[in-house]
Amino acid sequence: MGLALNPPFDPHEDLLSIATAHARDVDALCLDTAAIIFPSATLSPSEAMISAVSVKLLQLVRDIEVKLAGNAREPKTWPLLVRSGFLRETALVEFAMARVAEDKINDRLGQGQPAFVTGLLDHPDRNVADAAQILLAADSLHLRAEGRTFLNLPPELLYKSCWRVVAALEVSQGERSEVVIKAAHALIALYDEARTAPAAARKIVHFLNDELRDDLLNPATCGVHLFVAQLSAELNLEHDHILRIIDFESAVAFMILIAAVGIAKADALPILLDVRCKMLTPREAAIFEANYEKISRQDALNTVASWSASRLSLLTFGLK
Repeated sequence: MGLALNPPFDPHEDLLSIATAHARDVDALCLDTAAIIFPSATLSPSEAMISAVSVKLLQLVRDIEVKLAGNAREPKTWPLLVRSGFLRETALVEFAMARVAEDKINDRLGQGQPAFVTGLLDHPDRNVADAAQILLAADSLHLRAEGRTFLNLPPELLYKSCWRVVAALEVSQGERSEVVIKAAHALIALYDEARTAPAAARKIVHFLNDELRDDLLNPATCGVHLFVAQLSAELNLEHDHILRIIDFESAVAFMILIAAVGIAKADALPILLDVRCKMLTPREAAIFEANYEKISRQDALNTVASWSASRLSLLTFGLK
């Protein structure tokens, strides 16, 4: 007795290839199920975070693919990159999470270009004035321009992402394309890290005179980029790491950051309210009120240093 055949299927698929794909899923589902039941993080990612990060990654892949191979409504390489595991790489996911955090913090600050930054355009030190112009341009590009998300990538991640997309395009098209390869070389050659917002903010922090430096610890005055750049310079933490700590579900780690740079309690509370807004819970407000002044600056610095080492280990070896 035969089986009734009425399913839609691809005539080019064969039993062995389908079985191999499903056998892989038998193993992969073990890892996925374990991650769901026994997550590494105490606070699991929300549906909103998962969706926002997925959108950032999809937009990044689409923008690179369009730059290399022309317009496409949906990136052809996305399924291949998903299956390859590339989009799960820690550095890439952290980049996407940092961009989500950056958008949310800017929304909470509720301002366009800070007057403090525009005022730096007339600064007597050309290093500061030029960096302010780059920062304003980069920030405007990030907020308004579509199709260029790859310009925010760190150089090593841009290089890796670009060539992964090239490889996926060649697999999907079934042939090597010199046009695509040439476009990839051109994209990488045109990239200039010095013209990114974090790099410009770092330059301003480095060259800015002391009388204006206090403003760099007021995000409502100087904006998120300069605020984060100042914290980064004082605490030796990466720009994106700080963004994620600021936007993390709990505000307690951010309290330690601002304690580590020696911000007094009276000045720390407005900063918390500016960048956290309604995310600051009554419990966190009570913890801040009762404990902030009890934290010594040296203890806070030692704690932050351990976070930096842990992050380096995560990006290099994975979570231990």
